[in-house]
This record gives sequence, structure tokens and C-alpha cells, in this order.
Amino acid sequence: MQGVSGAKYKSFSSRSQAESAYRNPDSVVSTPKKKKSKYYVIWDGDNSGVYTDWDVAKTKLKGVPWERFKTFGSKVLAERALEEGHEKYVGKDFRKTRDLSESEIDKIGNPVEMSLSVDAACSEMTGLMEYQGVWTFDSETVVFKKGPYQQGTNNIGEFLALVHALAMFQNEKDPKFREMPIYSDSRIAMGWVKAGKCKTKSKPGPELKVLIQRAEKWLASNTFKNPIWKWETKVWGEIPADFGRK
Repeated sequence: MQGVSGAKYKSFSSRSQAESAYRNPDSVVSTPKKKKSKYYVIWDGDNSGVYTDWDVAKTKLKGVPWERFKTFGSKVLAERALEEGHEKYVGKDFRKTRDLSESEIDKIGNPVEMSLSVDAACSEMTGLMEYQGVWTFDSETVVFKKGPYQQGTNNIGEFLALVHALAMFQNEKDPKFREMPIYSDSRIAMGWVKAGKCKTKSKPGPELKVLIQRAEKWLASNTFKNPIWKWETKVWGEIPADFGRK
């Protein structure tokens, strides 16, 4: 604790537990934080595999191009990545992924492949923003891509991408597109779409202002059936529409 040299501190769920610990501090057993497992994937001939020991993985990395190595927090994703090849995983960060418990699997499940995924990218240096939409089942096929726009943010880009996708599906003659799910990894942008308003506190550039107003007008005058779902990045990895600039 600040200002008390050598002090020990621990929180308890009840007053009786706290008083008991105060009277007998030696009875309090600290539970060490479990270190999160990491899985190291190497795609390189005889060295290819999923490694759980970093010291072992390091010995296999000599001469291996950087794009043929990736760290995962999820064993399931790591094993899938090894089978699918490195191309799909270049430029994306999977270190924060993790495996699901049984209850989480029941609750979250897997992403619906017949869907569209959207994402935005904004440079902190220049403020230039762009957004795009890709098929979740085929991230190589870019359905739409817009920008760069000046004085943007990631959330503004995600908001515009969602409305762009909704308007695009609305114009499709095939009714299946009007109910196709759309994934985004921005809860903020999803909330803005639900509210029908881009509630950014930043000052977008002139071109973006026009696009935001147009998107808000579209939301005010149209209804849609497409479900907008949160992309579970920590479980599934980066969204397929990710620009891969992390």
C-alpha cells in the first residue's frame, strides 16, 4: 500500500474472513497467478509444428522467415493455423486469443461463415482512415473498400462500414442477403448504429462529415433485418476484415 513500507494487502469477500486474516495473518495463503499458456507455430519444413516451450521454439527459428512464425494464446487456433498455412495469418496478432471453457463454447460457439465481416484502420500519425468489408468465409475477397479519409478514427470507420454493408444488402435482390449476419469487433460502432447516430467526440474531416450525415440519414429512413454481431477476437482471432497493420 502506498506510504506504508512493507505492508501486505489482500481483499476478502466477507468481513468475518477479513477479521480472521487480521488476527492470524500467517493463515492467509496467496494464490499465485497462473501464467497463461502460449503456443508457438512454425511453418518451415521439418521444423513445422506447434511448440509450447519458448526455449525449444527459439532453437527451431534460426533462418526461418518472420512470416512463418506466429504466437497464439489459443491451442485450438494454433493447431488450425498450422494446418491452414501461414499466408492467412501474416500481419495479424493472435497472442491475446485463448481457448474456451465448455460453458463458453456453448455460449459463444463459432462464427457463422455465411456472413460479412467489417473493419477499419486509422493511422495515429496521419489520421487517415479507411474501412472495408470481406466475406467471413473468404477473407481474400474484398466486397468493398473505402478511403483513405482525413481526420478519422477507427470507430467512425467501423460505423460507416456497418452502414455501408447494411445499405448494400438492402439493395440486393436475393432476400438471403437482407438477413445475412454482419460481424464487427467494435462495440462502440455497433452501439452507434443501434442508436442511429455517430456519437464521436472527435472532429472528422469535411468529407467524413458528409459521409456520417449520409449514414445517419440512411439509418433514420430505413429498417433492416441483418443481425450485427460482435466478433469475439480473444476466441476467434482477428476479424477476417482486419487490415493486418498491428
